[in-house]
Amino acid sequence: MEFVTIEWCTPLYQESLELRHAVLRQPLGLTFSGEDLDAEHSDLHFGVTEDDKLVGILVARLAGKSTAKLRQMAVDPSRQNQGVGTFLVERVEVELRDRDATEVQLHAREAAVAFYEKLGYRVVGEPYDEVTLPHRKMQKTLPRQN
Repeated sequence: MEFVTIEWCTPLYQESLELRHAVLRQPLGLTFSGEDLDAEHSDLHFGVTEDDKLVGILVARLAGKSTAKLRQMAVDPSRQNQGVGTFLVERVEVELRDRDATEVQLHAREAAVAFYEKLGYRVVGEPYDEVTLPHRKMQKTLPRQN
C-alpha cells in the first residue's frame, strides 16, 4: 500500500471521484454536482494505491486554525476489511497534525461508527439522518507532536 496526496482536477482526482461515486453516492442514487466539485478545490485529498490503482480515498477540510473535518472516505469494496481504511486514516491524521490540527471531526454513517471508534474517535451528540442514512458526529483529539 502506498499513501498518496491527490491534487485537485488531476487524473488521480478523477479516479478518486469514480471510487467515491461507486462506493458512496451511486448506491443512494446521488451524483456530484458542479458546486460539490468546485467546493473541493481547497480540500486536502489523500489516497491509497496498490499496483497503480486507487483503492482508498479520504478528503479532509481544514475548518479553522486547529480543526479538520474528514469527509468522503471510500475504500474499494474488494479491499474493505483488509486494513486499507485504517492505514489511510492514520496517515491522514499525521498529515493533519503537520498542518497544526489538534482536533478531527467527521460525520460517520451508522455502519462505520465502530470502525472509527477503534481508531480513537468518539461519538458526540444524537443520531441524525444525512443523505438519507443514519449518521453520528464523531471527533478525536490528535496527540501533540514531540
